[in-house]
Amino acid sequence: MLNFISTPIGNLNDISQRAIDAIRTCDYLYAEDTRVTQKLLKSIDIKKECESFHEHNETKVTNTIIKQLANDMTVSIVSDAGTPAISDPGYKLIQKCIENNIKYTLLPGPSSVINALIMSGLPTDKFSFYGFFPRKESLQILFLEELKNEKKTSIFFESSKRIVKTIQIASKYLHPDRNISICMEMTKIHERVVRGNITNILSIFDKEKISMKGESVIVLGGENNVKSNVKLTKRIKNEYLKKLSASDSAKLISLITHDNKRDIYKSLIEN
Repeated sequence: MLNFISTPIGNLNDISQRAIDAIRTCDYLYAEDTRVTQKLLKSIDIKKECESFHEHNETKVTNTIIKQLANDMTVSIVSDAGTPAISDPGYKLIQKCIENNIKYTLLPGPSSVINALIMSGLPTDKFSFYGFFPRKESLQILFLEELKNEKKTSIFFESSKRIVKTIQIASKYLHPDRNISICMEMTKIHERVVRGNITNILSIFDKEKISMKGESVIVLGGENNVKSNVKLTKRIKNEYLKKLSASDSAKLISLITHDNKRDIYKSLIEN
């Protein structure tokens, strides 16, 4: 049996009893950074050897784990913080398990993505997670161009030491009134969420003398200023309705124009 185990993102008391039991009873324990995991093990009073499982040895260790599972061993995978396989190794292992018909499960728990979404105060009904903000400027530009007309809330990771540069380049490509929240030290004593917009967020850091330390999660509000250049004439509406229902037509037109699906549907049935 393979267990993917969510671990605390800051406060070690957030670990579940089920996670503790799974760690205690497994035959093999793997972690991205064994030093970080040893601190967790010490806090829950478990003495157990932990082996490395990170991006540089993922393929080799994945094959080793598959062999252990094939021999009826119980294996547990923990993240340094949060849920395994989310911007951490694990996806390749999951695919191998599916290929070999090996059972695996997730022991749910803390996730910095969901935690930041709730703490941000931004819309939670629709959102996208993008992993770490790109390092190379060329990729940053492409990424921001992708987000320029995104209406959903967007979430991505960033190191606190790079936040200033990230916001500065974002201000060149995104609408200045775009809402943004920066979540730091989540679940810890010094947890802090800074809320503002692309224009004023850095001045808030300066004014309140907020220290930027550790990993941060940036939550970006959707763009509300997207204007459609597509004019839906009666002829266009009729062509859609020849092939699709009003509901399906509204969905497709909404994807193309970024206009509200309900408003489109209403105009179609009134056609």
